[in-house]
Amino acid sequence: MDLAIIGFGTAGEARLFAYALIENARVTCVVDPSPDRRERAALLGLTAYADLPAMLAATPVDAIDICSPPAYHAELVTAGLTAGCHVICEKPVAFEGAKAAELVACSRRTGRLLYPAHNYTFSPMMRMFTEAIADDTVGRPMTASFEIRRRTHARGVPSWMPDWRRDPSVACGGILLDHGTHCVYMATRLFGALPTKVSCTTSLNDDGLDHAAKLQLSFPEGSCSIVLSWVSDERSNLYELNGPTGSVSIRDGRALVEGPRGRQVRELTSPTGSGTHEEWFADMFADFAGLVERPREWSRPLDETLATARIIDAAYRSAAQNGTAVAIDG
Repeated sequence: MDLAIIGFGTAGEARLFAYALIENARVTCVVDPSPDRRERAALLGLTAYADLPAMLAATPVDAIDICSPPAYHAELVTAGLTAGCHVICEKPVAFEGAKAAELVACSRRTGRLLYPAHNYTFSPMMRMFTEAIADDTVGRPMTASFEIRRRTHARGVPSWMPDWRRDPSVACGGILLDHGTHCVYMATRLFGALPTKVSCTTSLNDDGLDHAAKLQLSFPEGSCSIVLSWVSDERSNLYELNGPTGSVSIRDGRALVEGPRGRQVRELTSPTGSGTHEEWFADMFADFAGLVERPREWSRPLDETLATARIIDAAYRSAAQNGTAVAIDG
Protein backbone atom coordinates (compact mmCIF):
# COMPACT_ATOMS: atom_id res chain seq x y z
CA MET A 1 0.00 0.00 0.00
CA ASP A 2 1.40 3.41 -1.00
CA LEU A 3 0.82 6.19 1.52
CA ALA A 4 1.41 9.89 2.04
CA ILE A 5 1.95 11.44 5.47
CA ILE A 6 0.08 14.73 5.87
CA GLY A 7 1.76 16.86 8.51
CA PHE A 8 5.43 16.04 9.03
CA GLY A 9 5.91 17.20 12.61
CA THR A 10 6.62 15.10 15.68
CA ALA A 11 3.82 12.61 15.03
CA GLY A 12 4.39 12.51 11.27
CA GLU A 13 8.09 11.73 11.51
CA ALA A 14 7.45 9.07 14.16
CA ARG A 15 4.89 7.56 11.82
CA LEU A 16 7.46 7.43 8.99
CA PHE A 17 9.85 5.35 11.10
CA ALA A 18 6.99 3.08 12.16
CA TYR A 19 5.97 2.49 8.55
CA ALA A 20 9.56 1.52 7.72
CA LEU A 21 9.08 -1.61 9.83
CA ILE A 22 5.86 -2.68 8.05
CA GLU A 23 6.37 -4.90 5.03
CA ASN A 24 3.22 -4.01 3.07
CA ALA A 25 3.36 -0.22 3.58
CA ARG A 26 5.41 2.32 1.60
CA VAL A 27 5.46 6.03 2.33
CA THR A 28 6.06 7.79 -0.98
CA CYS A 29 5.72 11.44 0.01
CA VAL A 30 4.78 13.92 2.71
CA VAL A 31 2.83 17.17 2.88
CA ASP A 32 3.81 20.00 5.22
CA PRO A 33 3.47 23.81 5.02
CA SER A 34 6.83 24.36 6.68
CA PRO A 35 9.84 24.66 4.32
CA ASP A 36 12.05 23.35 7.11
CA ARG A 37 9.94 20.22 7.50
CA ARG A 38 9.86 19.67 3.73
CA GLU A 39 13.64 19.93 3.72
CA ARG A 40 13.76 17.37 6.53
CA ALA A 41 11.58 15.02 4.46
CA ALA A 42 13.84 15.47 1.44
CA LEU A 43 16.88 14.54 3.53
CA LEU A 44 15.04 11.32 4.38
CA GLY A 45 14.55 10.55 0.68
CA LEU A 46 10.91 11.63 0.35
CA THR A 47 9.18 13.94 -2.08
CA ALA A 48 7.57 16.78 -0.14
CA TYR A 49 4.67 19.04 -1.04
CA ALA A 50 3.43 22.26 0.54
CA ASP A 51 -0.25 21.30 0.35
CA LEU A 52 -2.50 18.31 -0.19
CA PRO A 53 -4.02 19.32 -3.57
CA ALA A 54 -0.53 19.54 -5.09
CA MET A 55 0.35 16.13 -3.73
CA LEU A 56 -2.88 14.49 -4.91
CA ALA A 57 -2.37 15.93 -8.40
CA ALA A 58 1.20 14.70 -8.67
CA THR A 59 1.50 11.47 -6.69
CA PRO A 60 -1.27 8.85 -6.65
CA VAL A 61 -1.43 6.99 -3.33
CA ASP A 62 -3.75 4.38 -1.83
CA ALA A 63 -4.08 6.15 1.52
CA ILE A 64 -3.15 9.30 3.37
CA ASP A 65 -2.18 9.44 7.05
CA ILE A 66 -3.18 12.78 8.57
CA CYS A 67 -0.86 13.87 11.38
CA SER A 68 -1.72 17.56 11.38
CA PRO A 69 -3.33 19.52 14.27
CA PRO A 70 -7.12 19.23 14.79
CA ALA A 71 -8.14 22.47 13.03
CA TYR A 72 -7.14 20.97 9.67
CA HIS A 73 -8.56 17.47 10.05
CA ALA A 74 -12.01 17.94 8.52
CA GLU A 75 -10.73 19.65 5.37
CA LEU A 76 -7.93 17.13 4.84
CA VAL A 77 -10.13 14.10 5.53
CA THR A 78 -12.76 15.31 3.07
CA ALA A 79 -10.17 16.04 0.39
CA GLY A 80 -8.51 12.66 0.80
CA LEU A 81 -11.73 10.65 0.72
CA THR A 82 -13.07 12.62 -2.24
CA ALA A 83 -9.84 12.01 -4.16
CA GLY A 84 -10.30 8.27 -3.73
CA CYS A 85 -7.86 7.69 -0.87
CA HIS A 86 -8.46 5.73 2.28
CA VAL A 87 -7.68 7.92 5.29
CA ILE A 88 -6.01 7.36 8.66
CA CYS A 89 -6.52 10.43 10.82
CA GLU A 90 -4.88 11.40 14.10
CA LYS A 91 -7.15 11.93 17.07
CA PRO A 92 -9.40 13.78 17.39
CA VAL A 93 -10.78 13.16 13.91
CA ALA A 94 -13.44 15.74 14.76
CA PHE A 95 -14.25 17.79 17.84
CA GLU A 96 -17.95 18.29 17.16
CA GLY A 97 -20.52 15.53 16.76
CA ALA A 98 -22.12 17.16 13.72
CA LYS A 99 -18.79 17.46 11.89
CA ALA A 100 -17.91 13.86 12.71
CA ALA A 101 -21.24 12.79 11.22
CA GLU A 102 -20.40 14.67 8.01
CA LEU A 103 -17.02 12.95 7.72
CA VAL A 104 -18.52 9.51 8.40
CA ALA A 105 -21.14 10.18 5.71
CA CYS A 106 -18.37 11.22 3.30
CA SER A 107 -16.55 7.93 3.95
CA ARG A 108 -19.67 5.93 3.19
CA ARG A 109 -20.51 8.03 0.13
CA THR A 110 -17.05 7.77 -1.44
CA GLY A 111 -16.52 4.12 -0.55
CA ARG A 112 -13.22 4.96 1.14
CA LEU A 113 -12.38 4.09 4.74
CA LEU A 114 -11.98 6.78 7.39
CA TYR A 115 -9.97 5.23 10.19
CA PRO A 116 -9.26 7.02 13.50
CA ALA A 117 -5.69 6.62 14.78
CA HIS A 118 -6.87 5.44 18.19
CA ASN A 119 -3.52 3.89 18.99
CA TYR A 120 -4.15 3.25 22.70
CA THR A 121 -6.52 0.49 21.59
CA PHE A 122 -3.39 -1.49 20.74
CA SER A 123 -1.44 -0.73 23.91
CA PRO A 124 -0.40 -3.46 26.38
CA MET A 125 -2.55 -1.67 28.95
CA MET A 126 -5.74 -1.98 26.90
CA ARG A 127 -4.91 -5.59 26.09
CA MET A 128 -4.67 -6.31 29.82
CA PHE A 129 -7.98 -4.60 30.53
CA THR A 130 -9.71 -6.38 27.66
CA GLU A 131 -8.38 -9.74 28.82
CA ALA A 132 -9.48 -9.07 32.42
CA ILE A 133 -13.00 -8.36 31.19
CA ALA A 134 -13.13 -11.34 28.82
CA ASP A 135 -11.97 -13.88 31.43
CA ASP A 136 -14.18 -12.43 34.21
CA THR A 137 -11.25 -11.34 36.34
CA VAL A 138 -13.07 -8.13 37.30
CA GLY A 139 -16.71 -9.04 36.67
CA ARG A 140 -19.60 -6.60 36.22
CA PRO A 141 -20.72 -3.96 36.92
CA MET A 142 -17.36 -2.20 36.55
CA THR A 143 -15.87 1.12 37.46
CA ALA A 144 -12.89 2.60 35.64
CA SER A 145 -10.62 5.46 36.61
CA PHE A 146 -8.06 7.21 34.38
CA GLU A 147 -5.69 9.92 35.64
CA ILE A 148 -3.30 11.63 33.22
CA ARG A 149 -1.08 14.25 34.85
CA ARG A 150 1.48 16.39 33.02
CA ARG A 151 3.51 19.46 33.97
CA THR A 152 2.68 21.00 30.59
CA HIS A 153 1.42 20.19 27.11
CA ALA A 154 3.39 18.23 24.51
CA ARG A 155 5.38 20.53 22.24
CA GLY A 156 5.55 20.45 18.47
CA VAL A 157 8.54 20.94 16.19
CA PRO A 158 10.45 24.24 16.69
CA SER A 159 10.06 25.33 13.06
CA TRP A 160 6.23 25.30 13.10
CA MET A 161 4.27 26.57 16.11
CA PRO A 162 5.90 24.47 18.86
CA ASP A 163 3.10 25.57 21.22
CA TRP A 164 0.18 25.03 18.84
CA ARG A 165 -1.62 23.06 21.57
CA ARG A 166 -2.06 26.40 23.38
CA ASP A 167 -3.59 28.11 20.32
CA PRO A 168 -7.39 27.59 20.25
CA SER A 169 -7.54 28.36 16.53
CA VAL A 170 -5.24 25.40 15.79
CA ALA A 171 -5.80 22.99 18.68
CA CYS A 172 -9.61 23.61 18.82
CA GLY A 173 -9.55 22.60 22.49
CA GLY A 174 -7.23 21.85 25.36
CA ILE A 175 -6.38 18.76 27.36
CA LEU A 176 -9.96 17.48 27.22
CA LEU A 177 -9.76 17.25 23.44
CA ASP A 178 -6.15 16.04 23.42
CA HIS A 179 -5.65 13.42 26.15
CA GLY A 180 -9.39 13.20 26.79
CA THR A 181 -10.05 11.73 23.36
CA HIS A 182 -7.86 8.73 24.18
CA CYS A 183 -9.64 8.20 27.48
CA VAL A 184 -13.09 8.43 25.91
CA TYR A 185 -12.57 5.83 23.19
CA MET A 186 -10.82 3.54 25.69
CA ALA A 187 -13.83 3.76 28.00
CA THR A 188 -16.39 3.05 25.27
CA ARG A 189 -14.31 0.05 24.17
CA LEU A 190 -14.09 -1.35 27.68
CA PHE A 191 -17.76 -0.87 28.52
CA GLY A 192 -18.93 -1.88 25.04
CA ALA A 193 -21.46 0.94 24.92
CA LEU A 194 -22.02 4.67 24.78
CA PRO A 195 -22.32 6.43 28.12
CA THR A 196 -25.86 7.49 28.94
CA LYS A 197 -24.66 10.83 30.29
CA VAL A 198 -21.50 12.86 30.70
CA SER A 199 -20.56 15.47 33.28
CA CYS A 200 -17.41 17.57 33.10
CA THR A 201 -15.69 20.50 34.75
CA THR A 202 -12.61 22.28 33.42
CA SER A 203 -9.98 24.78 34.51
CA LEU A 204 -8.98 27.35 31.89
CA ASN A 205 -5.75 29.18 31.16
CA ASP A 206 -5.51 32.88 30.28
CA ASP A 207 -6.43 32.10 26.65
CA GLY A 208 -9.62 30.31 27.69
CA LEU A 209 -8.17 26.89 26.86
CA ASP A 210 -8.80 23.99 29.22
CA HIS A 211 -5.57 22.87 30.88
CA ALA A 212 -7.27 20.59 33.42
CA ALA A 213 -10.51 18.62 33.34
CA LYS A 214 -12.54 16.14 35.34
CA LEU A 215 -15.13 13.91 33.63
CA GLN A 216 -17.63 11.34 34.75
CA LEU A 217 -19.05 8.95 32.14
CA SER A 218 -22.12 6.97 33.22
CA PHE A 219 -22.58 3.66 31.41
CA PRO A 220 -25.43 1.13 31.59
CA GLU A 221 -23.11 -1.23 33.53
CA GLY A 222 -20.82 1.07 35.44
CA SER A 223 -18.96 4.35 35.27
CA CYS A 224 -15.63 5.88 34.32
CA SER A 225 -13.98 8.87 35.99
CA ILE A 226 -11.27 10.77 34.14
CA VAL A 227 -8.83 13.32 35.59
CA LEU A 228 -6.61 15.28 33.19
CA SER A 229 -4.00 17.97 33.87
CA TRP A 230 -1.34 19.96 32.05
CA VAL A 231 -0.55 21.89 35.25
CA SER A 232 0.40 19.09 37.62
CA ASP A 233 3.54 19.03 39.73
CA GLU A 234 4.32 15.57 38.35
CA ARG A 235 4.15 13.45 35.23
CA SER A 236 2.14 10.30 35.93
CA ASN A 237 -0.42 7.90 34.49
CA LEU A 238 -2.89 5.81 36.44
CA TYR A 239 -5.45 3.49 34.85
CA GLU A 240 -7.71 1.33 37.02
CA LEU A 241 -10.51 -1.12 36.35
CA ASN A 242 -12.52 -2.53 39.26
CA GLY A 243 -15.36 -5.01 39.52
CA PRO A 244 -17.03 -7.35 42.02
CA THR A 245 -14.48 -10.14 41.51
CA GLY A 246 -11.20 -8.34 40.89
CA SER A 247 -9.23 -5.33 39.71
CA VAL A 248 -6.48 -4.16 37.38
CA SER A 249 -4.34 -1.16 38.29
CA ILE A 250 -1.63 0.22 36.01
CA ARG A 251 0.54 3.04 37.32
CA ASP A 252 3.34 4.35 35.12
CA GLY A 253 3.94 1.01 33.43
CA ARG A 254 3.59 -1.25 36.47
CA ALA A 255 0.46 -3.40 36.46
CA LEU A 256 -1.18 -5.14 39.40
CA VAL A 257 -3.94 -7.68 38.68
CA GLU A 258 -5.99 -9.17 41.51
CA GLY A 259 -8.82 -11.62 40.98
CA PRO A 260 -10.06 -15.21 41.27
CA ARG A 261 -6.72 -16.55 40.00
CA GLY A 262 -4.66 -14.66 42.55
CA ARG A 263 -2.34 -11.68 42.39
CA GLN A 264 -0.03 -10.85 39.49
CA VAL A 265 2.45 -8.02 38.94
CA ARG A 266 3.64 -7.12 35.43
CA GLU A 267 5.90 -4.48 33.94
CA LEU A 268 4.51 -2.66 30.88
CA THR A 269 7.34 -0.19 30.33
CA SER A 270 7.51 1.13 26.78
CA PRO A 271 10.53 -0.27 24.92
CA THR A 272 11.05 3.07 23.15
CA GLY A 273 9.97 5.46 25.89
CA SER A 274 8.45 7.60 23.14
CA GLY A 275 5.29 9.62 23.64
CA THR A 276 4.30 8.79 20.07
CA HIS A 277 4.19 5.05 20.87
CA GLU A 278 5.57 3.77 17.56
CA GLU A 279 5.70 0.24 18.97
CA TRP A 280 1.90 0.05 18.87
CA PHE A 281 1.61 1.22 15.30
CA ALA A 282 2.17 -2.04 13.39
CA ASP A 283 -0.90 -3.62 14.99
CA MET A 284 -2.99 -0.51 14.33
CA PHE A 285 -1.93 -0.42 10.68
CA ALA A 286 -2.65 -4.13 10.29
CA ASP A 287 -6.17 -3.47 11.59
CA PHE A 288 -6.59 -0.58 9.14
CA ALA A 289 -5.23 -2.53 6.16
CA GLY A 290 -7.44 -5.52 6.95
CA LEU A 291 -10.54 -3.34 7.21
CA VAL A 292 -9.81 -1.73 3.84
CA GLU A 293 -10.50 -5.16 2.33
CA ARG A 294 -13.67 -5.70 4.42
CA PRO A 295 -16.05 -2.77 3.85
CA ARG A 296 -18.86 -4.55 5.67
CA GLU A 297 -16.86 -4.06 8.90
CA TRP A 298 -16.27 -0.33 8.47
CA SER A 299 -19.02 0.49 10.95
CA ARG A 300 -16.63 -0.23 13.83
CA PRO A 301 -14.14 2.60 13.15
CA LEU A 302 -16.81 4.92 11.75
CA ASP A 303 -19.10 4.45 14.75
CA GLU A 304 -16.17 4.95 17.14
CA THR A 305 -15.18 8.15 15.33
CA LEU A 306 -18.70 9.51 15.70
CA ALA A 307 -19.19 8.33 19.30
CA THR A 308 -15.89 9.83 20.48
CA ALA A 309 -16.67 13.22 18.96
CA ARG A 310 -20.19 13.23 20.41
CA ILE A 311 -18.92 12.44 23.92
CA ILE A 312 -16.18 15.10 23.83
CA ASP A 313 -18.73 17.56 22.42
CA ALA A 314 -21.09 16.73 25.30
CA ALA A 315 -18.28 17.10 27.84
CA TYR A 316 -17.53 20.63 26.67
CA ARG A 317 -21.24 21.49 26.83
CA SER A 318 -21.36 20.12 30.36
CA ALA A 319 -18.32 22.18 31.35
CA ALA A 320 -19.99 25.30 29.95
CA GLN A 321 -22.90 24.53 32.32
CA ASN A 322 -20.63 24.13 35.38
CA GLY A 323 -20.67 20.34 35.25
CA THR A 324 -24.37 19.74 34.62
CA ALA A 325 -24.81 16.21 33.25
CA VAL A 326 -25.49 16.04 29.51
CA ALA A 327 -27.38 13.07 28.09
CA ILE A 328 -25.94 10.99 25.24
CA ASP A 329 -28.73 9.54 23.12
CA GLY A 330 -28.03 6.12 21.66
